[in-house]
Amino acid sequence: MKVVAVVNQKGGVAKTTTVANLGACLAERGKRTLLIDLDPQANLTVGMGVAWYELESALHTVLLDPETTPLRTILKPIADLPLELAPGHLDLAQTEAVLLPHADKAYRLRNALEALYTEETYDWVLIDCPPSLGTLTQNAIVAATHLLIPTEPKFYAFAGMDTLNKMIVALTKSLRFRVELLGVLVTMYERGTRLHATIAAEIRERFEDKVFETMIYKNVRVSESELEGVPIILYDRRASGAQNYEALAEEVLLRAAG
Repeated sequence: MKVVAVVNQKGGVAKTTTVANLGACLAERGKRTLLIDLDPQANLTVGMGVAWYELESALHTVLLDPETTPLRTILKPIADLPLELAPGHLDLAQTEAVLLPHADKAYRLRNALEALYTEETYDWVLIDCPPSLGTLTQNAIVAATHLLIPTEPKFYAFAGMDTLNKMIVALTKSLRFRVELLGVLVTMYERGTRLHATIAAEIRERFEDKVFETMIYKNVRVSESELEGVPIILYDRRASGAQNYEALAEEVLLRAAG
């Protein structure tokens, strides 16, 4: 089983979009997949057609009181696929502050997943991280076996990856766990844009074979599918965004097998 934290402290780089659509593409290939919405904005939850504000319990209650609310009790099935969602909630923002003084604050998600694994099995777990390097993101990284780092081809998003790398190195040393980089994903790419081409080339030069061959091009149909609360492959399979994420899923499976 692979647990992938989709992480970048820069917002607006398609973390949520990648979790939703990569997860759907993996599930369509018969891989039992769990999506975890660790972002207090709960965009992944809404984008999967689940109203977080109607939920009696969600991920925040799991992290704060796992004995009363085990992870399995909040899972929601998504579409007609082997795909489930651990929904997020606005109260996750308060959860981060509540967890701060606790010694096991970075292990809450990992412990919840390990408890879930005793009853359920998954091929893939994808975690949508908030755009920060706080306690929630640390929970995702500690729980993960792999990291996937999306970045748009802009200077500030690229520059922020150095800060992320330093935090990951520091975490792995202080908390004594191992995590591998599954890959760097260039997102929101615009064809014919000189700036995007230049920065994408710099990213490939810097991270070499860790950069996915697949790039996610800007595609309005992906945004439309999010408004409808369904992954792009269920909204418009012919859209370039659907084709991009189908290609990414194939590349992810090849890397995982290797």
